[in-house]
Amino acid sequence: MKCRSGGLFAIRVLLLRTALLLCTVALLLCAAPLSAQVKVELHGSVETLQAVPFSQDLRLTDSRNAFTGEISAFAGEAVAFVSLSAEYNGVSPDRTGFALGEAWLDWGAGGFSLRLGRQLVSWGVADGLILTDVVCPQNLTAYAGLDFAGSRLAVDGLKLRYSFPALAIEALWLPLFSPARLPGEHNPLYAVFFPSSVDMGGAAWPAALPVSIQDAAPPRTIADGEYGLRVSWYSSGVDFSAMGFYGWNDIPFMGKELIGGPPIPTGIELLPEYERTITAGADASIPLGEILLRLETAWTGGGRYERPAADTAAALLARQRDEPVKQQRLQALAGIDWNPSGWSLSAQYYEDLLPDAYSGGTERPWRKNGASLRVARSFFRETLTLSVWYYLDLFDFDSVGSVSAEYALTDAVSLSLGSDFFTGGIDGRGSYGAYRDLSCIWLKGIFRF
Repeated sequence: MKCRSGGLFAIRVLLLRTALLLCTVALLLCAAPLSAQVKVELHGSVETLQAVPFSQDLRLTDSRNAFTGEISAFAGEAVAFVSLSAEYNGVSPDRTGFALGEAWLDWGAGGFSLRLGRQLVSWGVADGLILTDVVCPQNLTAYAGLDFAGSRLAVDGLKLRYSFPALAIEALWLPLFSPARLPGEHNPLYAVFFPSSVDMGGAAWPAALPVSIQDAAPPRTIADGEYGLRVSWYSSGVDFSAMGFYGWNDIPFMGKELIGGPPIPTGIELLPEYERTITAGADASIPLGEILLRLETAWTGGGRYERPAADTAAALLARQRDEPVKQQRLQALAGIDWNPSGWSLSAQYYEDLLPDAYSGGTERPWRKNGASLRVARSFFRETLTLSVWYYLDLFDFDSVGSVSAEYALTDAVSLSLGSDFFTGGIDGRGSYGAYRDLSCIWLKGIFRF
């Protein structure tokens, strides 16, 4: 999906990111005394992953070969970090190319630190679910063998942090909005995000109209920046954090309009739009003997959710523009972690509520809940690791899971064999059912240096 005036917008983004990178280098040189020794470290990895679906045609659903390089420079109180990646993907051409991962300068003195540039920011204590961890958007162009942490995209901005003995305050300013990365037309995930037709429920003209997608127009100016604040308190009995974030929805919501006619329309146009959102939340980690209890909750205002299909069809039949409705969202999670010798176990219970939709008004039910389980075990002096992760939606009973085995041939080379699987819920309901044809088995190799 391309943006209006996409070329100009891309140039502006490139110029801003280049300016941030140059500022990073310049500040590193200024922050380090001339007599200080600059230490440079180089690290990276080469990775290949091939995924085959469970369907009979055995065509590859993912085929990526990627290189990642990282440069760290240390000079006095300053640290600079840059990561770059290059990928060739034989299945999804939209993922082939070069990308800047992170590029930041961190300078600290006493309890104060400043980080400027392109960076990853991680908030919250949830495992694989998004509650308060809303700063970084997701890369939604891949799925096989890629966990949630690896799908997060860096953001451009400034982070200020001040640490007291038992308290830390962190403030963010992101002058340039970064949306989620959505799949292109040749990506197997494209159909999950963009329908090819909309069912009009037996209208006099064609019941399933083809869909076209208008170019998205994300926020582009510094006035459209995003802001965040997080306060953390630490003690021997509990770690507690509270946060607030004023930003945008990373994934555009879709308005709909009929095109063509009258009397008979020729299709439906999807109109992707971004809107301001605000999130407030808190999390806590409480050690209980050998078990760690994790709690997290978040409230979000400004999110958009699809209206019931019958309401959408009625609006379009009346030649009106259909807009997803604005709803508040309340999420809560409780989880436990236990790490006995050689084992790693984690379990979570999750609630997701749309309080304003209790009496209807959205296609999504007002309440959804689910549970997840992650189990890992190491063998042979931690050279072989077996792991299982499973999430079950307790409303529709659809699910997603993965099973994998990773073997470390050396400290630098590892091989992994795994499977990702998705199941539909009752009567095919649930969001994970849309991924059902993408259930696959994959093989991955990594060389780290």
